[in-house]
Amino acid sequence: MTETERRRHFQRIKSLSNDKFWRYMNVLHTRAYTKAENHYQEAMDIVLTPKQKAAVIAKANEIRELWDGMPSITLDATEDAEMRELGV
Repeated sequence: MTETERRRHFQRIKSLSNDKFWRYMNVLHTRAYTKAENHYQEAMDIVLTPKQKAAVIAKANEIRELWDGMPSITLDATEDAEMRELGV
């Protein structure tokens, strides 16, 4: 991304309403979380046995859902529409 593109994107973000800004942040954080989850899945595929991997995934889901109160998140085709609606 060039400096001009970065500035343009920054100006678009600054122009969002409070509600749209937080919806935009939710989309970005969901993308980042999903990408991190993919990285950990790939690392576990390389290092752990299938049984160990299943145990780690089960514990991570338990921690996320029970300890942190965060239910599973799924991404679908509506994300692009939401980003267009936000003007980003």
